[in-house]
Amino acid sequence: MRTAQTLFSLILIGMVSAPGAVAQVGPKPVPVAAAAAADAGHEADAKAIRHADDAFVKAYNAGDVKALADLFTEDAEATDESGIVIKGRNTITELFAELFEESPGSQIAITVESLRFPAPGVALETGRTKITPADGDSPELGRYTVLFVKKDDKWLQANVQEVFENRVTPHERLAELDWMVGEWVDESDNGVATTSCHWSSDKNYLLRDYTIHIAGKPVMSGTQRIGWDPLARQIRSWIFESDGGHGEGLWARDGNQWIVKLSGALPTGRKATSTQVITFVSKDIARWKSVDRTVGGSLLPDIEEIVLVRKPPVPK
Repeated sequence: MRTAQTLFSLILIGMVSAPGAVAQVGPKPVPVAAAAAADAGHEADAKAIRHADDAFVKAYNAGDVKALADLFTEDAEATDESGIVIKGRNTITELFAELFEESPGSQIAITVESLRFPAPGVALETGRTKITPADGDSPELGRYTVLFVKKDDKWLQANVQEVFENRVTPHERLAELDWMVGEWVDESDNGVATTSCHWSSDKNYLLRDYTIHIAGKPVMSGTQRIGWDPLARQIRSWIFESDGGHGEGLWARDGNQWIVKLSGALPTGRKATSTQVITFVSKDIARWKSVDRTVGGSLLPDIEEIVLVRKPPVPK
């Protein structure tokens, strides 16, 4: 059972800076989208090209060089992000083999934005790519154009041009934390903590507000801003509490858990640190605990694991 003092301790060491359930742990590939537009009268061809796109994604993600080779014409050309032109199916697939050896397990996702048929047996597709390294590094985003030609009733890639975007937006860095958005509650015999999370108007930060009630009366509130730190190349959060305490945390993902290293100052001026661990249970439930807690350099007991629940929508 948690006491009122324990609830205060949760706040002062940053407890309410991390409630929420992990509806999606880590980045996942975006499914291949249907073409945004296809010329009228080419529905069957557009469907066949979508199958070719699916086959490319499947082969790439499996590291299957032979399957990739079957998707290109013999004299295919590819232009990389540096403007270098690679000629011939064999050369292109050799480069894929080198890529898979250097970065095993990388996953690609594509989003088709347009598909046109400028001439019989010819199709031009444009879209976006997202390549996610297996080592957990930041995804690489880009744009592509593919010229398909129809040979023996099969659509093959004849010319590919790809340009990687040098800058990933802060919103894209935080997209995997979209599971936080919503209303959350943690209830005990002695108090209730409620949290509301939403995107900032520019979509570059997650904003959270929390309130603690004990015996039905509000005793503590605070705000938190979560964003991407380009210097640390890591997600960072800042928290400000109604009693004057403040702190910040660095976020990292480990499987189905988020690890938050927190440090800050209590209203008395004493330094406080802790490590928070949020474990995914389901889209509406997560478990939270705080370990390695210190105040003024003195070690405090860990806080027992608690359950965080998404609040159901208000009936209309």
